[in-house]
Amino acid sequence: MIKQLSPEHLPNVLLIIKSVIAKMTAEHIEQWDEVYPDSEIIKQDIDSRQAYGFFQQEELKAYLVLNEDYSPEYDALEWKDLSGKHLIIHRLSVSAGCQGQGIAGALMNFAEEYARDSGYSSIRLDAFLQNKTALKLYEKRGYKNVGTVSFRKGIFNCYEKIL
Repeated sequence: MIKQLSPEHLPNVLLIIKSVIAKMTAEHIEQWDEVYPDSEIIKQDIDSRQAYGFFQQEELKAYLVLNEDYSPEYDALEWKDLSGKHLIIHRLSVSAGCQGQGIAGALMNFAEEYARDSGYSSIRLDAFLQNKTALKLYEKRGYKNVGTVSFRKGIFNCYEKIL
């Protein structure tokens, strides 16, 4: 089940993030660290009612954020959908011990349904160039690479899916 998160979920989201950082670090994917995403960012996600969680038997297994916020670096890209409303996906995270079970796909299904139901014409996101699993997930789902941006940790592919 996927549902909106509330403040009591913050400690469990932080545990998910910590497990993801440890797994990525072990795989030499230097995407996240103690600076990003930190507890304040995640608290803001939850407080703004933009954070969603995937639950199995009442236990939080994954987290993602859906909103319209994007980095200024996005402005330089050649997006295809220029006239509609765009949903942005942030911080999709599946607990390290639960990866490979289809949870990320379920979260993406949820995001796409949420976007359609809410009148968005496209979904946009970025994914770290070294995170091959994430890149494959988005490309397999029909997201088109519209270019790259550079953030503190390196180069990120930016993707768009027209709904």
